[in-house]
Amino acid sequence: MTQGDVLTFLAADNRYKMIICTSIYNEKSPHNYTFAALTYNSEKIPTVVDAVEDDFWGVANIRNDIFKYSNSELENMWMIHPEIKRCQLGSYGFIIWRKDYLKFKDKMMLIGNLKIINNLDKNGNGGVNASSWSFLQGFFNNEVSSVLKYKSQKMFKVRSILCE
Repeated sequence: MTQGDVLTFLAADNRYKMIICTSIYNEKSPHNYTFAALTYNSEKIPTVVDAVEDDFWGVANIRNDIFKYSNSELENMWMIHPEIKRCQLGSYGFIIWRKDYLKFKDKMMLIGNLKIINNLDKNGNGGVNASSWSFLQGFFNNEVSSVLKYKSQKMFKVRSILCE
């Protein structure tokens, strides 16, 4: 698993969903992956192009001096989302522990890798432990939109977090 890996899986509604790896923690055990949820919801297996054209769940936060983005990364965000100018994007984190991921990785399909900005999840404002197959299937079946809207998350274009 590497940052930017886009995975797809069938949720309980037999529709494909997508997540993208925003960061990996492997300095010391236990290791984990953090993902952002994309809004893809289709009976068709997605492609990398579908991921680029999709949205992700996140927030526009006041600029953070700890987890900075480069000026070109900010300009790209603001060009695609002018409504957030002076803020920066962050994603809602879905944390999956490596030892748990290994139990259901055969149900996930890697569809490609996108070069995304660093610290996307660190500039977000929330996260959830998503370390079970039953959680992923159920949450992405019917809860993802209502729960994330309740947590003040909004949809932003994946293109806005791509590196040049």
